[in-house]
Amino acid sequence: MQMQKNSLIFAALFGIFGLVACDEGDIIEQDEAVRTAGKTACLTANVTGLDTWSSPYSVVLAGFAEGGSNAVVQKQLASSIASDATSGAITTSLALTSDDIATIELCVTNRLRERIVTFASMPVTQTTGDTIRLNAGTVDLSMFKSIQDLVFTTTCARCHGLGATPAGGLTLVEGQSYAQLVDCESRQPQRGIRVVPGNASQSLLHKVIHGDPTAGVTFDHSNMIKETTTVALIDNWINQGAKK
Repeated sequence: MQMQKNSLIFAALFGIFGLVACDEGDIIEQDEAVRTAGKTACLTANVTGLDTWSSPYSVVLAGFAEGGSNAVVQKQLASSIASDATSGAITTSLALTSDDIATIELCVTNRLRERIVTFASMPVTQTTGDTIRLNAGTVDLSMFKSIQDLVFTTTCARCHGLGATPAGGLTLVEGQSYAQLVDCESRQPQRGIRVVPGNASQSLLHKVIHGDPTAGVTFDHSNMIKETTTVALIDNWINQGAKK
């Protein structure tokens, strides 16, 4: 009887340790996943518009974790690039310090290292060896181009430009939007200037995206741009001179 009891105890313990051994096997497989710590990311690109960004933004080469919106590590281009003033060609490198990094991006971040806009990216799983090379090609990094791509083209142009009669007489398609916004008076003069360079609070665009009733616009635009970082980007672009 005692021998049978000992056999049962031994079988139970063997099952427990067997499960642990299987779990340890899974952990070993995870350890064999792609490692990025100790590698170097290298960027080559031909850029314009780098000088249109200023505080609180930085144009950077950065590494992000899977699904993350804040850079794990980043290097600012403005202070670290080797640049050919004629062609706009840049090269820079970034030491990767964490195995959590899943993508390398040429992007803009704010003071919190939060991604604002991405111009080029590459998953680290697409590379082998100790160097991850991101060739971004020719890129317009300008602040206004970023707003055009993030907001005007994807959200606003459906009503302001793609139809036969643009809403409010305002066209926000690429190539026409800047001239129709900056120092341009609304079709209803009492509403004011659409974008007053250096003064967001006096700009009709600012009032519209913030839902200010003094804008005199019947349609509520404030819920069309849900990301606070994007709203702040538009305001900062205006306050910093509304450069093209």
